[in-house]
Amino acid sequence: MSEQKRRGAALLECCQEIPCNPCATVCKTGAITKASLNARPEFHPDKCVGCKLCVAACPGQAIFLETPDYEPGKWALTFPYEYRPLPEEGQTVTAVDRLGQPVCQAVVAAVEDRPVYNKTVLVTLVFPAEHREQVRFMKRLEQEGR
Repeated sequence: MSEQKRRGAALLECCQEIPCNPCATVCKTGAITKASLNARPEFHPDKCVGCKLCVAACPGQAIFLETPDYEPGKWALTFPYEYRPLPEEGQTVTAVDRLGQPVCQAVVAAVEDRPVYNKTVLVTLVFPAEHREQVRFMKRLEQEGR
């Protein structure tokens, strides 16, 4: 597996042309650029180092980090998680789509609360690769009755 695949790459789902630029500002490698403040961000995957700073910085929660082939037949997705309680590494949770509808079971691979993420916790889920187009979040733990 290439080093780029191991690190993963940003997945931008920013669909609005609004005055916003934290993703481009925080990106140290130039992987995310904007032609103007109101333009949608442009992603340059060859420059992405998988640092996840853009994931934590996006106020619209429209940026994820995806890691193809995290394990054989598995995909990983990292996203901001702003609820309590926090999930725990190794915990099985329900992965959901953009509308909050259940997609599949997933395992929490990481819960990162680093100072560089400016108080935004990032959660990484690992799930079957066939669900990579659907999974974007996880069911909140209190909704699962935990």
